[in-house]
Amino acid sequence: MRIIDTLIVFRIIKLLVTPFSKQKAFKLGFIDSKGKRITHNEDGTRNDPFTKMEKGSYTLLHRLVFNLKKIIEKVPFGKTQFASYAVALAILKEHCELSDDQAEELYEKFYRHLKDTNQLNPEHITEAVGFPVLSTGTYRLRHYTRDLNDEQLDPKTAVNIQKEIAKVFGISVYEGYVGESKIYLSAEDVY
Repeated sequence: MRIIDTLIVFRIIKLLVTPFSKQKAFKLGFIDSKGKRITHNEDGTRNDPFTKMEKGSYTLLHRLVFNLKKIIEKVPFGKTQFASYAVALAILKEHCELSDDQAEELYEKFYRHLKDTNQLNPEHITEAVGFPVLSTGTYRLRHYTRDLNDEQLDPKTAVNIQKEIAKVFGISVYEGYVGESKIYLSAEDVY
């Protein structure tokens, strides 16, 4: 991968792991705490970036990453945070149409970032080791989950697992359907 590509991937990862409330765009009033764009001020005037610093806080890259963060927030977060990261990264790979090499580099850099910022401990990895392998068929959700259309799915909802779509950090990520709605999950998310 070229150096520029690597820098962009690193910048995306850094923006992804920074909460909305710590983004410059939030501090300057261009987004709310959930990453939603604030288009008008309280007095009804347009809230557009004007100065160079303001424009730099809400670029096309920022908008892309903020939208990706919202997509990742749709991922089911069960008892295993590490498995949830794996599912989120698989969604990111598909949404950005990354090649396998680009995705592997993203996974590696994300893993390294988790280690460097002490957000990863050995328990996360050992929790994920005992996951069963899922075959195609119908399973039930363990907890509240959102599908890729942002619809909430209740625990015990039937999910039809179609196939394994990725292996991230050694964790299998599966594609399933609830009716017509697509969902990505790990074996920890169903029973």
